Amino acid sequence: LAFNSRKLMADLLPNVIAAKVSGGLSIIGSGLIVRDVVNRWRNRQNQESLPTIPCIILSMSLADLGSSFFAHFLGTWMVPNEVVNGFDPPPLATGTDATCAAQAFMWNLFFYAGYGSNATLAITYWLTVCRGRTESKLKQCNWQFLLLGLPWLLGLIDAVVGTVFKFHSYNRLWFCASLSDVKDPVRWRLLQFAAFFLVTNLVILLSMGALIRFVYVTEKKSKTYRRSSSISNISRSKSTLVTAQGIWFIVAYMAVVLPSLFTLVTTPTPEYIVFMACLHPLQGLFNAFVYFRPKYE
Repeated sequence: LAFNSRKLMADLLPNVIAAKVSGGLSIIGSGLIVRDVVNRWRNRQNQESLPTIPCIILSMSLADLGSSFFAHFLGTWMVPNEVVNGFDPPPLATGTDATCAAQAFMWNLFFYAGYGSNATLAITYWLTVCRGRTESKLKQCNWQFLLLGLPWLLGLIDAVVGTVFKFHSYNRLWFCASLSDVKDPVRWRLLQFAAFFLVTNLVILLSMGALIRFVYVTEKKSKTYRRSSSISNISRSKSTLVTAQGIWFIVAYMAVVLPSLFTLVTTPTPEYIVFMACLHPLQGLFNAFVYFRPKYE
């Protein structure tokens, strides 16, 4: 998108404002999740460690808090207020090259951590529900690193690489990113980003398919063995509820990601960009709806 005129830059104002509002709502949603998880940990006897799934949800929410604040809420406030590569500054731009680099570092860190945590959350639901993996197994160091540490490590490595090679630039939407320069893209950098995006989404979709199949099989068994013991029925009911929760988290994730895929295969219209500015930052709010959903059913 060649936003190289002042008129086109002014047309970006609705995107910038919409992203700030949606980002603020996402901050509230993720903040409520973080507060609830921390309170649950404080209320546990001897403050023993939380189960793996709440820990991943906490990690995912912290990543969303960071990306929502630095990328969506601060937005163009951190973009340089100067002509860069022939492009006029976007609306509300008050930053410098240093603030743009800082915003790009934060966005890449929290992007990888957030999307990676969504993938590991889906994997954990699959391991717990479909494979019967116990919490004691998931608490082993190798699983804790894979499920909790790896997304943040990948994000940190990517953010450092982007900073060292000065890949940061304004992405022509509402924040600075560290993918590559718009006019001079680095092919390996874009391929790396695309590979991570595709792998995480493939993992999430496969996990969702497995969870849906589990619910179908469980419900079918429940109808077949209606006269079985009440303990067995309670166990199946609990497994179904846990599975449904995992599916809803995946649905919340896909509600934000799938519309974004449209922009990768075609040039979006200005109206669609406004729609994306309203929808894309809302991951934290959607997660909050899913997280607190069982309490109000």
